[in-house]
Amino acid sequence: MTALTKILPYLILLYFLFRAYKEPVYLLGIPFLMFFQYCIFFENVKIFAVPGSLPKDILLLIWMVIVWFIFSARPLIEPGYQRTNYYHHNGINLLDLIMTTLIIISIAGLAIVIDKNVVITGVIKEFFVLASVFFGYFILKKIICYIDLNSLKDFLFSIVLVNSGASVLYLLHQGLHIQLYKLAGMEELQQEVFQGEIITREFWCMPVLWFFSIGYLIVFRPGKLIVSLSLLAINFLAVFVSYTRSFVAIIIVLIFLYTVLVSWKKKSFGTLFKNGIAVILVGTLTIVGIERLFPDKFEYFAERIVNLKRDPTDEKSNTMLIRFTNTGEIFHKLGPDKTLVGAGPVTEVQYLGTEEINDASADMVWTGVVFRWGYIGLGFFILLYLVGLLKAFSLFMRSDGVLSKFGLVLFLTIVSQVGESFASWTFLNPGHLPMGLWYFAVLSALSGFNKRDVVQIEKVHNGQVWIS
Repeated sequence: MTALTKILPYLILLYFLFRAYKEPVYLLGIPFLMFFQYCIFFENVKIFAVPGSLPKDILLLIWMVIVWFIFSARPLIEPGYQRTNYYHHNGINLLDLIMTTLIIISIAGLAIVIDKNVVITGVIKEFFVLASVFFGYFILKKIICYIDLNSLKDFLFSIVLVNSGASVLYLLHQGLHIQLYKLAGMEELQQEVFQGEIITREFWCMPVLWFFSIGYLIVFRPGKLIVSLSLLAINFLAVFVSYTRSFVAIIIVLIFLYTVLVSWKKKSFGTLFKNGIAVILVGTLTIVGIERLFPDKFEYFAERIVNLKRDPTDEKSNTMLIRFTNTGEIFHKLGPDKTLVGAGPVTEVQYLGTEEINDASADMVWTGVVFRWGYIGLGFFILLYLVGLLKAFSLFMRSDGVLSKFGLVLFLTIVSQVGESFASWTFLNPGHLPMGLWYFAVLSALSGFNKRDVVQIEKVHNGQVWIS
């Protein structure tokens, strides 16, 4: 198993570098693999951890800048190579404007912290860590503007494959108790015995793109049907063995939205009925299959749902009600001034209790948002997600083919992130910040693509040709 943890990340990296030789989009595999981090043992690739004195978020941002530089410099070093800018929108769009506003709020927060504190140890570093979530957005968007739709679709499918592979590892580790993940300082968060079986719940090694992968697979359905269904099953089973009620609920919502939105666009009740029947059949088979394969785990998950109904205020269950209660207590300690404009890029040195609040953000990202950017920043983050949902929905409804499918995938991804934000720290996950809002970068770029230029002819496996 030690050999697996050392060799696997290098093999995945080599695959992306090999593909990048002819298709530069695969250079984006570097920041995405750093984003996956522990779940594919990428922390063992030491070159991406140098210099070790820098926070992982800053290292990720630096590598994103390097990838952008290499991507942009290719026309200068390869004679005859020309890049095509597919982004036709003049000026910045509303998503860009909101991101820029949040950067300004961050800079204002930095100025306030420096002005009000004599000791500013760690403040500058913390500022760049927090601001990297916005800088990463602009870097990623700049790269995607020069990538054609089919290349982007194929690249993101490779990311789905990586996430599916990570899901297999997580199933072995969490579901079958084959110890694959060991990291100094990372202990099992929860362990209990249920009906004679040890149940563990570890989150730090979970695959990071479950909901995007599931959305991509149900919308694009790449390859043969059996391939798509197998990958869907792997990702769903991995979600199930996390025993996270909200995650399973999010998947149900995504499938429901997909069924309704596809039928709405086609204006076909028959499509809605057919897809609804298919979802019910597949869902029933999935539940029966899980119950037969993992009876103890199924009963444990069912017991968690029952316990939620019995006592939603149970501290052990860590329900949403408990999270809101804990967040309210933290805000009360902060006082009205800090909750309005935020505490800014403070550390434990400037504000005693920063680490406690960072820990609370692991259960609900909005705790960290209000602490860092205040209710003003919270308002702009909410606006960001609302605008993102509207843009993705518009892209789905007003375009065709691959571009339309991307609109639906991104809509489902944003919905999932809204749901997940009340159960984890999503875009404020330490070590992941520069890629935390990657789906908005993709959406912002694609929303500027000329819809008349993306109608393409695709070949299907049975030899037929159709317009997409």
